[in-house]
Amino acid sequence: MPRNFIQMSESANNSIQEISVVDVYDLASDIGKECEKIIDAYGTDTVKSLIPKCITALEMLEAFASEREIVASELQDLNAKILKLENEKVERSESRKRFEKELEAIEESWRSETRELLEAISRLQDENRRLEKERSANTSTPSANNSPNRTQIEDFHLIQKLKEQVDKQRTDMKNKEMDIEDKSCAIDAMKSEIERLKSTSCETKRKSKIMQVQVKTLCEERADFLAKIQDQHREMISLKKQLGIAEKESEELMSPVDDDEHKPRFTVAELKEVLAERNELKKRVNDLEEELVNFRPPQPPPPTATADLKSPEIPIQQSSIMTESIYDPYDLPVQGPLPQEPSDAPWKKSTQSSGIRKFFRKLFSENDTAFPRSFTISTLTKMALSGPHSDISI
Repeated sequence: MPRNFIQMSESANNSIQEISVVDVYDLASDIGKECEKIIDAYGTDTVKSLIPKCITALEMLEAFASEREIVASELQDLNAKILKLENEKVERSESRKRFEKELEAIEESWRSETRELLEAISRLQDENRRLEKERSANTSTPSANNSPNRTQIEDFHLIQKLKEQVDKQRTDMKNKEMDIEDKSCAIDAMKSEIERLKSTSCETKRKSKIMQVQVKTLCEERADFLAKIQDQHREMISLKKQLGIAEKESEELMSPVDDDEHKPRFTVAELKEVLAERNELKKRVNDLEEELVNFRPPQPPPPTATADLKSPEIPIQQSSIMTESIYDPYDLPVQGPLPQEPSDAPWKKSTQSSGIRKFFRKLFSENDTAFPRSFTISTLTKMALSGPHSDISI
């Protein structure tokens, strides 16, 4: 068991060391899917305290992955420089060894040639001494006249031979020098090629970093687009629901028309005219009653008659008020649901947040207040449309 645990921990450490920002977003996508499964199975209360902790951990992991990419890039540059210096060192050592070997070979050839020349000189000196002795001993003989000529001829041939050897050595030295110059030119060409490859590698690394930034930006833009599509999908669903409710209410409003086709109906203008005429008549009746009271003698009217006269006025006024309130065309009830608030309202804007927070914000809508307002996050690439739940807001 401990060995398996150690192996699992080592594999986890290796995977963490190799993780990138895109892997972090993929991990956030998987966590979002698992949270959706938990919400489907057990409700939103089970993940209220878990999601903020997951967000914090994913933000730390994202920062660690970004820092790791920077450190890995710097480490790669340093390794390239070290490799270049080591290659230069090896090339210099090899060229120095090669030059030393060539110099030793030239010195050895010079030593051998010098030794041969010294031996030839000593041999010639011995020959000269011997010939001098013979000449001094045989001055009277005629053969003494031919010996100097023979020695001179031998000396001349030997000198010619030595000159040829010296010329040959000079030619070899010139050839060696030309070879050294050619190799030096080749080394310079290789150095220039190495410098060119180095500049190309740096340019490639720079372009790779730019491409990584562009890929990250495109992923975030794609996630935002998918989140907008998800919001539009939800708005379409809500609009369809509202349309269904409106159609149902319209059917309900249209149904009594079919049942009561033969009932008398009035337009709004006709009702206004009738009400105005009724009010004028009521006003005239009241004026006439006041005049009648003024023309009557000052006798207290019987209570029953007063009650009979006043009691019908109250229900008439109440009925007129109720009729006006019911048939007032400018105070009709509003039909259908109210429009939703815009998503880009100033009071809905929050402070700058990380990519992980935006992801969870788009994954779970902002309608519920189960979590604090500070946990607002942007979407990732794969999970913008994968979250059908709107029960949790971050």
